[in-house]
Amino acid sequence: MEPKSPSKLKLSSMAFTQHKQALKTTILVLVIGLLLFGAYFAFKFGKGHSVSKGPFYTVVVDCGSTGTRVNVYEWLVDASKKELPSLLYSYPGNSTEGMLLKSCKYHCLQTEPGLDKYVGNLSGIRASLEPLITWAEHKVPVERHGDTPIFVLATAGLRRLPTEDARRVLDDVDAVVKQHSFLHKKSWIRVLSGKEEAYYGWVALNYKMGNFRNHSRLPTLGLLDLGGSSLQVVVEIDDAREDTHLVRSKFGFVEHDILAYSLSAFGLNEAFDRTVVMLSHMEQLGESKVGKLEIRHPCLGLDIVQNYTCSGCFRPNAGGQDNMTSKVQETKLSSVYLVGAQNWEQCRRLARSAAINSSTPDTARSCSDRGSDIINSTAVAHPSAHFHAISGFFAVYDKLNLSSRATLTKIWERGQQLCSRSWANLSQNEYYAYCFRVPYMASLIEDALCLGDKEIIFGPGDVSWTLGAALVEGEYLWLSISQISILTFCMKIISSPIFVLVFLLCLLFIVYCSKVKLPMIGNKVATRTSLPVRGQKMMD
Repeated sequence: MEPKSPSKLKLSSMAFTQHKQALKTTILVLVIGLLLFGAYFAFKFGKGHSVSKGPFYTVVVDCGSTGTRVNVYEWLVDASKKELPSLLYSYPGNSTEGMLLKSCKYHCLQTEPGLDKYVGNLSGIRASLEPLITWAEHKVPVERHGDTPIFVLATAGLRRLPTEDARRVLDDVDAVVKQHSFLHKKSWIRVLSGKEEAYYGWVALNYKMGNFRNHSRLPTLGLLDLGGSSLQVVVEIDDAREDTHLVRSKFGFVEHDILAYSLSAFGLNEAFDRTVVMLSHMEQLGESKVGKLEIRHPCLGLDIVQNYTCSGCFRPNAGGQDNMTSKVQETKLSSVYLVGAQNWEQCRRLARSAAINSSTPDTARSCSDRGSDIINSTAVAHPSAHFHAISGFFAVYDKLNLSSRATLTKIWERGQQLCSRSWANLSQNEYYAYCFRVPYMASLIEDALCLGDKEIIFGPGDVSWTLGAALVEGEYLWLSISQISILTFCMKIISSPIFVLVFLLCLLFIVYCSKVKLPMIGNKVATRTSLPVRGQKMMD
């Protein structure tokens, strides 16, 4: 076959080069277009579908001094935004009618008594916890049980127990919890310090009121949280200083310096116990018809007769001579009868004495005279502090049908009206609940905390420290959920057909532009034949 001339080869090579350049340009335009389309698709997908995993659940069991309560929180975590998780719902709701378990006043279910009464009694602890955890399991979808954490946190009831007794109770609690399907760790079953309980309440209140939703510094709210055994008072301060009550909060987006007080002797039950002890020391003892000593209490209705266990009551008796010194002997009383002797003014003086932790009723001492004996005055002197009163405070406010910004004068008036009514509609568990609570609550605000001239708002009624515990204790869960959600989002983008097509075209374009020649399967490799050198003999 006659070889092509050099001119024909040159023309063919030029045509091929032009076609090759046009092909490159076409591929480049196509790849750029597909990349832009893929970017638009990814943006649209991310905008129309929030990167979230939810709903997510947290279970918190509150082991208090008067009973054990459970709360279930349902969250939505959005990893595409650097925000705190959104609370979708909390269980039980405000309405708990028709439930088998006893409902407590502020957003919880309760079994009684507290776990501190069950030291060494596994069956008693099981009876208290089982119905609460079982109820929570019905609120959380079965497929989410395995990644729903349960925190069992004890407060003042277990704090006042000896360390060994508290440990035995917690070990029994762990034995019960591990038999259920929720995610749990032994470190999540513990006794909170008073400062932790106060801090969690502050977090719950300010989260609920929206003060952590902004990256700028918003003024936070002060907290008054009245429980059965302790009183929590929390307020943010401007000038941080070394203090045993100081907490540097890193929750949310801005750091806060707060003072968190937990006053173990100023809960409702502890305060009422002090009034009974005071009355026993004031020779208010008499002989009952059955031969048992009785104490007449001015904060109880006239038809109330209640057997009462009093750890600090005693009866003074005239003693003999000992080393020429007259001594008063004391007869300790393990239990007495409480008899109603309804008297509003006497009850008011008694409640005020309990509020300032005085041993005798005394109305002469005022806040202005002595300052705040309970709390350092700088803690409540924050000029912009607004306090919200929750838990026991809110229960009284709700019972008296007060406005959320009721003045102390209105509280005193409504309390007196309530105590003048018949007590026939009150159960034995409420026998002292309101005629004592009203003057005690008002005295705490006015005389003990010196907050009479500050704005105090009652509620919200569905806020308790358990919400703050769910947020703070479960903080690492929000981080892990965000990481998983971002990874899931990236996997969805990567696995999309458009992304795969764009990626393959880009890879093809890179290979083509690098002029890497890939061998094609089935093609023979061409070999070059040398022309004979002049003078060399040709082989036949």
